[in-house]
Amino acid sequence: MLDKLFAKPMELVIAGQTVSFLSIADFEFCLSGRTSVPSKKITDMVKCTAKQLQVEAYTIKDIEKRFVAILTHSIEDPSSISRSLKELDTSIFSQDHGWRNIVAALNDGGDEFNPFRRIALVKYMQYLSSRQDIIKYLYSEKKKLEGGKQNGKSETIEGESFKDTLIFENTIFEPNIDNSKDGEFERMPKGEAVIATLKPKERIIIMLSKHKCEIEANGQIFFIDQAGRKHVLDLGRNIIGRDASGTVVIDPGLRDVSRMHLVIENLGDNSLQLTDLSSHGTYIPSALLEDHTT
Repeated sequence: MLDKLFAKPMELVIAGQTVSFLSIADFEFCLSGRTSVPSKKITDMVKCTAKQLQVEAYTIKDIEKRFVAILTHSIEDPSSISRSLKELDTSIFSQDHGWRNIVAALNDGGDEFNPFRRIALVKYMQYLSSRQDIIKYLYSEKKKLEGGKQNGKSETIEGESFKDTLIFENTIFEPNIDNSKDGEFERMPKGEAVIATLKPKERIIIMLSKHKCEIEANGQIFFIDQAGRKHVLDLGRNIIGRDASGTVVIDPGLRDVSRMHLVIENLGDNSLQLTDLSSHGTYIPSALLEDHTT
């Protein structure tokens, strides 16, 4: 559990400074304030051209794919996260909020820091998501401005014909649930595990981006995709997404569903652990997020 206190404080030497943590929750709390984008970074991003924003967006997307693969593997083999992080060039991490120094310090520690490594990776991915949201907004505004300058003609950036891509679509939206009795929905924190325990014959709605799916407990645990097809979720890890190797393969035409969108750990006794790894979000009933733990 995150609130478990250590027999003695765990220490990290970050950029020459020793920092102590009494629990994993203590470490997580310290990183929570590092998921926002510093004002100086935002100022620099405002000065970027639309083309530069495009390049940064694709760079972040590629980095996210690598991190998703690491997190997915660590669910099956927790010790793998140490090897995976050490194999990365730390320059891949931003210097904002001291992230690069934090990862370097974690890489100097032993396997006892693996839970810290996972939390750090999750929080860093949330920081990247914050950057992506700002990039999408700025890109949209620059397109409007440049489009206006061209009197309605198709946009040209640095002499190149430019077309919209899914990576810049606004993905912040309120899920459209048809029936109000379903209650409120919230976006899952990326990379953080959420526990859900279903009652016998209970169904819960789950949104993969804007696509309505369901999870049902009826003798077995079933995932019901956006087309109404039922898929049995085996005990252990199940991957939901567009990747052909997943447990539940979502229609490849739904480009706002990630290849590895959601990991569902079937824990038995109708208990599930849900982990969102997507770019466009997974939305679940708000009640499930009230007491979630990483």
